[in-house]
Amino acid sequence: MTNATLMILFFAALGLGWRWLTPQGVSSAAMQRPLMVLAHRVLLPIAVFFIIARLPMNDAALRILLYVLATSAITLAVAWVWLWKSSLAPKTKGALLIAAGFGNLFSLGLPLNKALLGDWSMRVAVEYGLVANVLLLYTAGAVLSRSFGEPGKARFRGPINDVLADRNVWLKEPLLWAALAGLAFNLFDISLPGWLGGIEAAVYGALFALLILATTLIVTWKDEWTVQVVDALPAVGIKLILVPLVMWAMVELFGSPGAKTTQALLLDSMLPAALLGFAACERFKLDTGAYAMALSATTLLSLVTVPVWFNILF
Repeated sequence: MTNATLMILFFAALGLGWRWLTPQGVSSAAMQRPLMVLAHRVLLPIAVFFIIARLPMNDAALRILLYVLATSAITLAVAWVWLWKSSLAPKTKGALLIAAGFGNLFSLGLPLNKALLGDWSMRVAVEYGLVANVLLLYTAGAVLSRSFGEPGKARFRGPINDVLADRNVWLKEPLLWAALAGLAFNLFDISLPGWLGGIEAAVYGALFALLILATTLIVTWKDEWTVQVVDALPAVGIKLILVPLVMWAMVELFGSPGAKTTQALLLDSMLPAALLGFAACERFKLDTGAYAMALSATTLLSLVTVPVWFNILF
């Protein structure tokens, strides 16, 4: 684990250092966007396809699905109640709800699983991410974030109408179609050509450095950041403390899907807010500044909380 942690810290420091040094005048924002487009639109879908095509369709996979759904439902409910009672602006509430409820499964989860637990564990991060960051983010996340509403406007058009209104977004999600293609290969037992193994290995290798870099390049502090951090603290606590506790309780109460799978599940529950949440905030017209602060805070604090949780739970 020590070597893996040092590699992660190296690339994280490289990303953070780029923000302050801006080599040849290239800003972190200018670097981060093309890296994320390459990852989200090309490399991540390829990785998801390979992983889903070989995903064992067994009891463990079903348990992961149920535990992710239950954990996400509980944490979203807690976040929604807290935000409903707060005095924050509606757009800020919606952004912090997404920050509290959805983890960085693809951009940080995949490389962390690969580095700390091995290649096999990436399938858990992919299943977790597809359920939470694709299925739930564009359905429950959309409905709950819009339910706060703007003063004087309708809060939302209804769950089904809200989800259908976003169909052009989630139907264009490359991770969804990559997962469906991989599932088709899996269910129909279609063998992949041997030469694809080299491409798969190259994609996995590139993702590690690219995703760690992209995640840390987005870290930013706005004006009046102390006020924004205080507003975001409950979301940070829910994401980094409550979610792992709920996932741990699920495993303890309803049984482990396997020792190794449980490790991967718990690791994925410890992750900071999702980079994909930015796209959701832009789509739902939420406060992207508040989301950037929550993402930055959870990302930096996760450098401490993930090792602590890892040592306590493992």
